Amino acid sequence: MCKSSVSARFNASRLIIGVWLITLLFLFRPSIHGFDPVSYYSWLRSAVIQGDLEVADEFEHYGVFEKTRISSMTGHYLNEWAVGSALLWSPFFALGHIVAVAGEALGFDVTADGYSSPYIVCTAFGSAVYALLGLLMLYSLCREFARRFEAQLAVLTAWLASPLIFYMSVHPFMSHANDFFVNVWYFRLWARDIKPTWRSRLVLGLVGGLAMCVRLQNATLLIWPVLGELLGNARAPRAGLARTLGHLLAFGVGSAIGFAPQAIVWRIVFGQWIVLNPYGVTDAGHFDLLSPHFLDVLFSTNRGLFLWTPVALFALWGLAVHLPRFRPHWALFLGANFLLQVYVIGSWSQWAGAAAFGQRFLVNNVHTFALGLAALFMGRFFRRNRVLPAAFSALFVGWNLLLLARYGLEDIARVGAVPSDDLWIGQFTFLRELASKIVHLANAALSRAP
Repeated sequence: MCKSSVSARFNASRLIIGVWLITLLFLFRPSIHGFDPVSYYSWLRSAVIQGDLEVADEFEHYGVFEKTRISSMTGHYLNEWAVGSALLWSPFFALGHIVAVAGEALGFDVTADGYSSPYIVCTAFGSAVYALLGLLMLYSLCREFARRFEAQLAVLTAWLASPLIFYMSVHPFMSHANDFFVNVWYFRLWARDIKPTWRSRLVLGLVGGLAMCVRLQNATLLIWPVLGELLGNARAPRAGLARTLGHLLAFGVGSAIGFAPQAIVWRIVFGQWIVLNPYGVTDAGHFDLLSPHFLDVLFSTNRGLFLWTPVALFALWGLAVHLPRFRPHWALFLGANFLLQVYVIGSWSQWAGAAAFGQRFLVNNVHTFALGLAALFMGRFFRRNRVLPAAFSALFVGWNLLLLARYGLEDIARVGAVPSDDLWIGQFTFLRELASKIVHLANAALSRAP
């Protein structure tokens, strides 16, 4: 790679990193609140500090103990939330532990107990770091077919005009920033694995298994390499059979190893190696395979994707119409996986995500939106000049930041359906009154309150 190309990549990365730092400066909230964050964090704190998977202490410490149940098979307090985020956070938790131990030894008001501020700040920062790594990988993917300006703009728009900005900074103890990271990582490995080997399929399986540990809905990712291998073998059944079987075996082994931490935890806590619906065990949600909420996931005023994140509609247009011109197999993978994800989410009784900023379960598709936007910006309509795509980006980023400000000030309901007037017309009303709310926004930013 020539020096000018390396320099261009570095400058683009520097822009993304700069925006990321500014975002953290104003929005970073290292705080554990709510049942889901407690559940995710409790796996890590319990395993490292207590040396077991008994989460009762963490649930009691954070005031959600009344929501726990005891397994009749193992006697453990049940925690149905996945363990992948705890695995990804572990290096940052370890850093927090080092800081806490050192601070305690030096006489500072800090305790090496897994609850003090060094642990919380470092672990929360981990979510932000994984989001950044995902964004940088995503930019490199966009650059494979888009010019520098269009690639930068696509990544920044998909990020800042979606719930990802919220879940990497304001609510970092949810799993969604980590989910975005593993999905980008997995897709990048798949997209660049032009001539698969058993080693590359093993690595792809490992990351796919890890993605399932982060969120179980990522099981859909495992379908596409398998289909690709089978369809590829169908074209040359004799010559490719042994190779296909080797690839599938390596991919299966890698997936099993990657998912092993979750299976082990289930065996210890639930008494089973595989729990098809851990949420159902604790009455936290059930599935209906007819996916009765498929359209709600997209169009409902209760966190529907297109109403809360309208840029996604244009991104999917770019994915369907423009991306096939550049990377048809990418468009097929991303489009099919997106629809399957919507199907899975729409099958769950808790499809709206309760207290959520937008359709949080689809944060794992931010890379889909970015690649669709990059292709859209490379289309004839947007390529004429840079003003038009920049204005497009500014419109949707501004819309999302305005919605985020309203969410933070509780100008918009954090749970349940939001009437269309409140959701859409309320944006303009809030903007008109923005000057009078500046003080409240500044106080919220300075207080670091969640």
